[in-house]
Amino acid sequence: AFLDPVADKLMICVATVLLSMAHQGRVWDVALPTAITLAREIGVSALREWMASAGERNTVQVGFLGKCKTAVQMVSICGLLLALPPSPPSFGID
Repeated sequence: AFLDPVADKLMICVATVLLSMAHQGRVWDVALPTAITLAREIGVSALREWMASAGERNTVQVGFLGKCKTAVQMVSICGLLLALPPSPPSFGID
């Protein structure tokens, strides 16, 4: 039960970082939303763990809207990954 939300957050974080690295153009168009998303994911995870250690796990349970948000994020990231050019970018590695 603990690893499922962590795995979801890890997939979202890794995919958004890789997508922002693959973005050609103005860096802040993708880097800023990526940073905000990562900060939110880390903050929510930290809050849940802190509340669980205080014995208040039920106060910050995952709700239906949170599950919908994760599903929309995953579908959107899949769409963005499919829209990438067929050859993967080199990420500056030659």
